[in-house]
Amino acid sequence: MSTSGPLTAQQVSELVMANRAIRAPYYQADHDDGVRFTDLEKGLQWGVDVIPAMLGLFRVEQDARDDHPDGWVGFARQWRGGTLRLDFDLFSGSEEPDPIVVVTAVSGREGENTITDEDFGEIELPDQVPTQEEWEDREKQYQKARRNDDTDGSAAVEAYIAALPGWKREFATRFDEIIQREVPHVRRAVRYHQPFYGVEDTGWFASFSAFSKHVKLSFVCETYLEPEPPSGTAPQRQALDLKARDALDEEQVASWIRQAADDPGMSW
Repeated sequence: MSTSGPLTAQQVSELVMANRAIRAPYYQADHDDGVRFTDLEKGLQWGVDVIPAMLGLFRVEQDARDDHPDGWVGFARQWRGGTLRLDFDLFSGSEEPDPIVVVTAVSGREGENTITDEDFGEIELPDQVPTQEEWEDREKQYQKARRNDDTDGSAAVEAYIAALPGWKREFATRFDEIIQREVPHVRRAVRYHQPFYGVEDTGWFASFSAFSKHVKLSFVCETYLEPEPPSGTAPQRQALDLKARDALDEEQVASWIRQAADDPGMSW
């Protein structure tokens, strides 16, 4: 897929349907005071709002902000009567021909026929607002495509790691490299908004999470590792938490990876 020219809503939809869309680790969900949602207490959710919106984007623009030269912004009508603005980047993996859509933020706008956006001024909206049934159908379309997807997800994991800031990206990169070295035929994927690593026909054995002040290297195993990692409450949730100034014991992490890969604790 070429992105040399203006990106279209149809191209974004095609990437989503090909299961080439992930949520960035620093993803933000906000809504303006003027948004007229009937379910405000739930906020704007990744699965409920973002995926159906990306299948129905009616306008995509290059990000106008000076500090987002490679970013994109899309606008979509939402069945509750509001409008969603989605900020996203396109990440091209080292071995993948098509990019990954990395959604960095979603925010709500008042659902008038014309809205005013702080970056793009007045945005004309279509008169037709999708019904709840149409919105749910979009979600079903995506879930069906996701169930039928058989890619290994390496590009999505690369995109996730690339989106991490500074020291978090360094830890994630080293974790990914150690896993590749210890389990050469590892299967990668982004599940539940975090990278997972697995053994084909067996299951997932490790994952990685990024939080505000630490990163978590998790080992998903049927039995406890030797020695047991310092955090976790069950064999499937053994973990090592690392802060910015911590050192990574690569030899110990490699040992845990080998043990976990021999006895994965989570099926596909």
